Amino acid sequence: MRRVVVGTDFSEGSERALAAAIRFAKLLGAGTLDLIHVYPSATRVVAPVPGLAPIPFPGPEVLEGIQERIEDQSRKVQSQDLVCLTVTVEGNPSDEIVTYANKIGAELIVVGTHGRSGLSRALLGSVAEHVLRKARTPVLVVPSLTPPPSTGASG
Repeated sequence: MRRVVVGTDFSEGSERALAAAIRFAKLLGAGTLDLIHVYPSATRVVAPVPGLAPIPFPGPEVLEGIQERIEDQSRKVQSQDLVCLTVTVEGNPSDEIVTYANKIGAELIVVGTHGRSGLSRALLGSVAEHVLRKARTPVLVVPSLTPPPSTGASG
């Protein structure tokens, strides 16, 4: 194995995915771990949904923050004696992660989950689920530690 791609949005789920990816990369002898962060396109309009914050297009200060955070994650990878490449792109996260993995010939994609369910998952979609459906590369999905909210139904 030479290349492992990790999608990151800096959430708890993607931090767990990064930790798992580092373990797999070391275990399998991967030469490079690629971190990819995807931010929303300026042309992508997200209608406000009650209870959910709109997704703003990041300005220069936000892009600088993204770069700092991905560099912090890169240092974590490098501290484990792995080569780390970072990519920040604009677009749809699942599309861009799969496109990047195909472009570099990755052998594994690692993504985390947010633990959403119900309406928020239906409205926001699941990047992990879309990556699973679109990828030609094996995908490791690392669950969030946060359990989904209870529906109140007993089982």
